[in-house]
Amino acid sequence: MSQERASPPRHETLQQQVEELCGATVRASANEPGFHFRARRPELNGRPSGIRAPHLQADLQIDDLRSFRGAADGIALRLQHSDINLHRTLSPPSPTGELLFELMEQLRVETFATLQGTQANLKHRFRSWCAHFCASQLTETHVGLLVYTIAQVVWSRLSGYPVEESTEGLLEPQRMMLAPHIGGALAGLRKARHQQAEYATHALAIVQVIDELVQQLDTPDKQAQQTKEIAKTINSFGLIIYPEEDQEGLMPGTQVGQQSVSMAEMLARYRIYSTHADREIPATALIQPAQQAKLRQQLNEQIQSQGVNTHRLARALHKALSTHCQDGWQSGEETGHIDGRLLPKLITRPGDHRVFQHHRHAPVSHSTVTFLMDNSGSMKAHANAIAVFLELFTKTLELTGTPTEVLGFSTRSWQGGKLYKSWQREGRPDNPGRLCELQHIIYKAANTSFRRARPAFATLLKPDIYKEGVDGEALLWAAQRLLARPAQRRILIVLSDGCPMETATHLANDEHYLDNHLKQVAAQIEAHSQIELYALGFGLDLSRYYRNSLELDLPTPLENKVFMDVIRLLQR
Repeated sequence: MSQERASPPRHETLQQQVEELCGATVRASANEPGFHFRARRPELNGRPSGIRAPHLQADLQIDDLRSFRGAADGIALRLQHSDINLHRTLSPPSPTGELLFELMEQLRVETFATLQGTQANLKHRFRSWCAHFCASQLTETHVGLLVYTIAQVVWSRLSGYPVEESTEGLLEPQRMMLAPHIGGALAGLRKARHQQAEYATHALAIVQVIDELVQQLDTPDKQAQQTKEIAKTINSFGLIIYPEEDQEGLMPGTQVGQQSVSMAEMLARYRIYSTHADREIPATALIQPAQQAKLRQQLNEQIQSQGVNTHRLARALHKALSTHCQDGWQSGEETGHIDGRLLPKLITRPGDHRVFQHHRHAPVSHSTVTFLMDNSGSMKAHANAIAVFLELFTKTLELTGTPTEVLGFSTRSWQGGKLYKSWQREGRPDNPGRLCELQHIIYKAANTSFRRARPAFATLLKPDIYKEGVDGEALLWAAQRLLARPAQRRILIVLSDGCPMETATHLANDEHYLDNHLKQVAAQIEAHSQIELYALGFGLDLSRYYRNSLELDLPTPLENKVFMDVIRLLQR
């Protein structure tokens, strides 16, 4: 079999890696160990940080690495010097006003940068954002031009830098028009920058002027066009990034109805039309012996071509999963606790002071690991690579003495199967809930040795096991199995390439029904101290569902680096 050259990491993977580095910078600079990026959004202690300034959203497709460093420096300063609760309380209600108020507060804290390198990074990031804003032609709209003018004028007044020379001619008419109305407030911004509440009064005065101008432009005959301009400006370049406050207890981005409900209530409201045809089945029962032997041989050939040192990985993995436990005593030391057995030495050999002992500690792993693989149709494209990855990782875990379970989930048929037809015959009652027959697959049980489980791994190469996916229920199933295992550290790793999708359920319920359920289940497990939840995304960033996730590229052949990336994820 010919070997392909390892492909470079995808854009999404690089974005995630760079954001993780930036997150480490923010954690160190702001002394905030709970800070992370999740789905490109800054998060603090698992909740939205409230930082939504437009120029802090960098994208590798249009921005350089220095822009990411500038954004990280800006976030760190915001965490250090801004009271987010006060900011939320004072934030104006209008979309344009909210945007400008957020931007001006961020520019305020950036004036507190003292290091020249940090100042240069912040300057570079802001000017890069301004260049992209102009290149998008947003300055050709009335609202966009007003936003850009205020951004430039406030930044120049606070930082002492001149406005962008290339757009000075564009700004001058706007500045002359605005000067009589916001001149006093601009002067107050610089003087009050050390007092957030006082600074906010001047910022709100500027916002009020801009809101009035936007309202004057919003005449009845231009209302539709004006609405489009505002929406375009607000939604471009991350100006409004995410909802500031999610519904009570819900994961960010969860779609709900008009009534706010708690996560427990949302989970309780998840409906299942029928569980009669659901099944939990060993993987070997899904494949004929002859086909299994053929696919097993195919998988063997692929594994033999890999350049992976499992023994080296086992040492790294054992270190990542272990804690140091007391393992007896180390005698013959010159300090520590007196060892009564060696006291005669003080008489027979007065010069020998090695009569003490220390506690001896050794790394011991009391962990158990579960892999939960998405067996939906889109995963067929990754099936060969993931089968190799799972087999090698499971083998490595067994070398460390870590019990490992490998599970999969799919549906028994496409588009609901018999259950969907039954619902149709019964008159299509509204909101039936999950409307398909689940198939939960056991490739390797925790008590099964790797050698005995190897034939089942061949089933991963069987194309017709890949149908549709109901991720939330599968996650609950895997978690319940994991909780039944005696272990100090329980690790659940999901392998997926997308959001939940089951056609019948999607058509008969709210379009976010399965998506919301997955977010709620993941949030519940992450809040459960007994399980550590991780996700490996293939072609997709899964951070919108899972707090700890990694987008994984599987090169051909596999390399130790891929496994080390996952091991580092487990050490976060």
